[in-house]
Amino acid sequence: MGTRSIAKDSATYMPNVDNRKQLLDIREALSSLPEDPAKTVDSRFAEMAAQPDFPVATLKVPGMPARPLTPELANALLQMADQLARGKAVFVAPYDTKLTTQDAADFLGVSRPTLVKLLEQGKIPFEKVGRHRRVLLADLQRYAETRHQENLAVFDGIAADENPQATLDNPLIS
Repeated sequence: MGTRSIAKDSATYMPNVDNRKQLLDIREALSSLPEDPAKTVDSRFAEMAAQPDFPVATLKVPGMPARPLTPELANALLQMADQLARGKAVFVAPYDTKLTTQDAADFLGVSRPTLVKLLEQGKIPFEKVGRHRRVLLADLQRYAETRHQENLAVFDGIAADENPQATLDNPLIS
């Protein structure tokens, strides 16, 4: 697994308010593609896409050759177009990206000292490069998902312990 710098191989795409209608149109067009990407085998798809009369959706960017729009790419574009149309920024980075502690803290929405405590407690794996810590984006995503599931379990426990009648009879709640 190669290491990548977040600055070199990633990008943040901000929504362009003027282009929201176009993004909604893209989202609509991409959503009509088949949902089962498992049926498409990459090598077979490449052979079929090479035939001049095969009706394959392609992605054409000015100055670059057309590329076949695989279901996986269409799904990724659909999700990005959806988020951009909602006015949200989209961050794209390779899964094996190694982040600095500041980048990792920003990703989790915590302070750098809090992240360092999590690293030192062994809650998130990291490696040291010289005296600097580096954290894999994949490990951060795993940690964030685990924390989310733990929080949901706590909320479910609170909801299960709550007496619904006590809430209904509360005079402060109308």
